[in-house]
Amino acid sequence: MVSSSHIHAIGRTELRRQWRAVQENPTQLVALLFVGIFFVPMALAGLAGAFFFGDSIASGSLESPGSWGRLVLVYTWLFAVGFGGYRAYSTALRPDRLDGMLTTVSHREFLGGLVYSEVLLWGIPAVVYSALASIAFAAGARSVVALPFSFGALVIALSTALAAGHLVALAVRNAGVRSRLLTRLRTVVFILIGLVYFALIFTQNFAAVLDPLFWLLEPTPVGWYGELALVGTASDVSLGRAAGAVVSSGVFLLVCAFALPRLAELLWYADGVHVEHEVESTADSSTAESRLAAVVPRPAVGVVWVDWKRARRAPITLSFVLYPLIFLVNPVLTVFRTGTVGSSFPLWVALCSAWITGALFSLNVVGNEGAVLPTTLLSGEPGRAVVIGHAFAGAALVAPVAVPATLVLSLLSPHAIGTAVSLTLGTAVLVACAGPIATGIGAIFPKFEAVNVSRSTRAVVPSVVAFGVFSVVLCVVAVPMLAGHSVLFGGGIASLLGTSHALVAAAGTVVTAAIALPVGALSARYAIRTVESYHVN
Repeated sequence: MVSSSHIHAIGRTELRRQWRAVQENPTQLVALLFVGIFFVPMALAGLAGAFFFGDSIASGSLESPGSWGRLVLVYTWLFAVGFGGYRAYSTALRPDRLDGMLTTVSHREFLGGLVYSEVLLWGIPAVVYSALASIAFAAGARSVVALPFSFGALVIALSTALAAGHLVALAVRNAGVRSRLLTRLRTVVFILIGLVYFALIFTQNFAAVLDPLFWLLEPTPVGWYGELALVGTASDVSLGRAAGAVVSSGVFLLVCAFALPRLAELLWYADGVHVEHEVESTADSSTAESRLAAVVPRPAVGVVWVDWKRARRAPITLSFVLYPLIFLVNPVLTVFRTGTVGSSFPLWVALCSAWITGALFSLNVVGNEGAVLPTTLLSGEPGRAVVIGHAFAGAALVAPVAVPATLVLSLLSPHAIGTAVSLTLGTAVLVACAGPIATGIGAIFPKFEAVNVSRSTRAVVPSVVAFGVFSVVLCVVAVPMLAGHSVLFGGGIASLLGTSHALVAAAGTVVTAAIALPVGALSARYAIRTVESYHVN
């Protein structure tokens, strides 16, 4: 028997818990404040749009108002499904102390309390805003009848969207806890989704995703919400489809009332699959370490090996690598869209390759050691081992890809062979120096506290200040090389001086190398001394 008092208590407790979590994280509180400020003008614009939409229907200046109504309601429903599904997947369906709660109340009551908290947190503001939008629309349409129908359409659409979002989130999470393949690929899928999301933000090509979904949903009851919202205002509205939207929504909500608790039960009581990482044999590990020892000092081999293992087992901890990749999204899309490699694309690859190299392991040379820091500091020459190990670990992963890629892309671009070779050499120097440059900056701005990189994963990551300073320093160091190889700047300088572009590009590479090598050496020396000071203390 489901107790409404239990659901109410669970919902209120969940709201208090979420508010306390926000209060304990000032950064998140400030972020929410900025998001709220950003949405205020959007909300006002939405109310103004509802008024003018109704006014255009009343004046007869809008052709096919039914199509516009279906468009607005379908997009509203899709946004609510996406938002509700994300909330359910990341927060609502992953509450704290889940096992303890399930020994106290039934999974139905617990799910009801979680959904109730989401309704209180987001549903009430959404209903209030829907009421204001309906009033604005009815005022613009100069029709009292429009008010209850438009408000009812919005409320029903938001209710089914919330249920659909929870349904999708539960289905995805159930598949994840039962499929070994999906568990292994989870991080890769999240990275791909993040890249697609930022690609849409940069290109503003939302129609590529929304248009197919609209054409798919317009003939369904989701599209009929637009018919319901326009009852009493537009002549091309079908009362049959409007009634069908109400009936089908009621049936869908009843189905969800039975399906959601069942899916929650399957999720919360499941043992789940466990991915066991293969343990490398001692012989293979010794062989690999021996090969590394031929390139880097023996004390640094362990640091390199640990960095690579951490990256393979928990790639989500390398969160700062995503930012350079985001800057590559738009140039990559331009190449795919045009079918040609522009002269600036190899420059982006060169810069972002060095950026990634420094961000991988070198931006927190002390904090990266974590619990093994005391053991590391007790070893012989810990400073050199830590600094060289972290710098080499990043360069060894990026350089074999970045250097050949820069050469090939430069040859495919309008660059001449001479500028392609000098850019490739400059990329190699920049990638080799990025790690040492990052080590000193990370030593100045260390970070030891673990943070939540996902809801279930905590890790020590570089500080935002260290990443920002490193990004600025690296860009300043790379400016001569990038400017020299730029068709606009380098070609302009070559024309002004009456010389070849290849010579200007080579000079830019030499200047960047002349800056990067001493800056990297000084930065690494400071990082070594910082680690040694920890050793002495």
